[in-house]
Amino acid sequence: MVIRNTTSVGGVDSAARQPQSDAAAPRRQSDSVSMADADRAAAVARAAQTKVGMSRTARLAQVEDAIHAGTYYPSASQVASQLLDEAEVDARLQATLKG
Repeated sequence: MVIRNTTSVGGVDSAARQPQSDAAAPRRQSDSVSMADADRAAAVARAAQTKVGMSRTARLAQVEDAIHAGTYYPSASQVASQLLDEAEVDARLQATLKG
């Protein structure tokens, strides 16, 4: 990584040393945290994950049954396309990690 056009930062210490009058001092508000939104988001995520997991499990069972029955005929072009897509992603990741 190359960093260009760097300048030093000045004036930070002088601003910190200047006294403030009580009238000009900002009032501090108390901080508060609510976990309700995080809890709701986590519940939605768990429900979606469960739903996807169940539908995937059902789909895999259907494919397995079709394979055992000899009625599963995958599209050769779709299989080839997916293999090539995965190979392209792998090649890009390796190039990124090397470079």
